Amino acid sequence: MVAAVLAGFVMGYAFSLLFTAFASVMLVSARSRVPYLAKAIAPNISAVMLAVPVSMVAFLGWTLVGLVLGLLYRGASDNLPGGGLGSPNWPFTLGVLLAGLAFLAVVAYAWRRLPWQVLFLTATFVGLFGWAMPYLAQAGE
Repeated sequence: MVAAVLAGFVMGYAFSLLFTAFASVMLVSARSRVPYLAKAIAPNISAVMLAVPVSMVAFLGWTLVGLVLGLLYRGASDNLPGGGLGSPNWPFTLGVLLAGLAFLAVVAYAWRRLPWQVLFLTATFVGLFGWAMPYLAQAGE
């Protein structure tokens, strides 16, 4: 169980680093179009300056998501065994893939478009948590 939870933490940390870079740039670029962001983020703050608070929130949030997904993977590997889809546990990987697709559907509905950054982050999320995390957990056992 420890290996799966630790693998989730590691993947959450890796994703938080990537998320920080993309989210900081996206927030600064959206500041001119979104009135709330124009009030919340001062005009003299750059993406690099914004990366510090974003990274603190991202680290806490994404590592927590990783810990939860590590526990879910452990439960799936115990109760729903079976490799497939290029993963040691196809039901877990399918669940992560469907969660990513659901997120994209919500973003497409809300924003009426899908920025390439959102597509990239979602694909990375699915790759890290759906495929890399199960292999890392398996290697740690």
